[in-house]
Amino acid sequence: METGEKRALVIDDDEGVRAGLLALLDLEGWKAEGAGTAKEGYQKLHSFSPDLVLLDVHLPDGSGVDVLEQVKSHFESIAVVMISGAGDLKTVVTTMSRGAETFLQKPFDGNTLKLTLEQVERGLETKREIAALRRQADGPDSGGENRFIGVSAVASELNALVERVAPAPSPVLLEGESGAGKGLIARLIHEKSPRSKGPMVELNCAGLSRELLESELFGHEKGSFTGATTTKPGLFELASKGTIFLDEIGEMEVSIQARLLKALEDKRFRRVGGVRDLSVDFRLVAATNRDLAAAVENGEFRRDLYYRLNVVRIRIPPLRERLEDIPLLANYFLLSLGRQLGIREPSLSDRALAALGTYPWPGNVRELRNVLERALLVAPKGQIRTEDLQIDRATAPSARSDAGPLAEWDVRPLEEVVSDYVARAVEAAGGNRRKAARLLGISPSTLYSKLDK
Repeated sequence: METGEKRALVIDDDEGVRAGLLALLDLEGWKAEGAGTAKEGYQKLHSFSPDLVLLDVHLPDGSGVDVLEQVKSHFESIAVVMISGAGDLKTVVTTMSRGAETFLQKPFDGNTLKLTLEQVERGLETKREIAALRRQADGPDSGGENRFIGVSAVASELNALVERVAPAPSPVLLEGESGAGKGLIARLIHEKSPRSKGPMVELNCAGLSRELLESELFGHEKGSFTGATTTKPGLFELASKGTIFLDEIGEMEVSIQARLLKALEDKRFRRVGGVRDLSVDFRLVAATNRDLAAAVENGEFRRDLYYRLNVVRIRIPPLRERLEDIPLLANYFLLSLGRQLGIREPSLSDRALAALGTYPWPGNVRELRNVLERALLVAPKGQIRTEDLQIDRATAPSARSDAGPLAEWDVRPLEEVVSDYVARAVEAAGGNRRKAARLLGISPSTLYSKLDK
């Protein structure tokens, strides 16, 4: 959590364990208090208002499982981590099914606790963001994004970068795969700039002939070519005092690139067939899914234009590099699509959400939205299950490359194969070990044991 005080409550009847946990929590920046019984724990839940509860399974005046149920029924937003010296499978399954974040088996070291706290913090941040999205959806200004949605480090860095570059007049070059969110970033830059009250015009340069692209950008005079029956202003004129966003600029023909460079440097140009220069004040944001540096070396893109565009370059990460953002993005899209489709309170099952976190998303955020829209249309009452998602891992581009150790099963030691596979599951789950254990069909304690090995 980036802002605010982090509060943790330790409920454990072992005074030594309790003191040790309080000391470790203090080192990690948490304000923590302890309780030795279930009764004392209930009291401090109300008076201390923790974000996290570290809860022993066995208490002198009751069961930790019962305390867990009470916490989740009255304080659903509080994260609960169960701790016990006996991590039998039945207890682990029971506590996880009743809402515990994870299960720690005593004794555990400070590093294990630190990793657990990081997991909890990410979960709490996602819950807060989802709650904020729901408040926004119910508010008068719902329906528009004012930031790049996500709780990951890369999403935070991207939002901070947008805030820094938006006020400047410099051109911006956005790089990223199709569907990653380049258009959203372009709109954010415009909306957070001094030009926000001016127009924002957009053009996708892919698939347009040289003549059509030239006419769209610069406009044309009446009679300048066959079919030019009226004078038409170009997008640069329409973007006066505002922003022009050119998507897929790497597909622009070299002959047009020269005119674009001159317009960008001088803020002056002529319409097709025109005889006088027009002055216009615009900011250019360009986007590409190509490697423009390689295109320059191949003679497919002008070097001088590349340098002019490359004043501010922003890379938009693909969705597979920020899997921890999927729960927040999925909830955002569910709220938006639910309003559009007239579905009240759409939801995702835990297994469906886990499936979203293991898919490689070749189409990125755009594909995620499309998958959820299709699922909402077929899911009973908008309650999406795994089978409603219809995502085909077998045909995904990265499916073969991610097959990993299983492709080499006959030439590697079994223990090495298992360990490698478990590590890949944790990576696919964005570091969330509880989710990784669920995906693998094993208990968290079993997962921890394999990770230790």
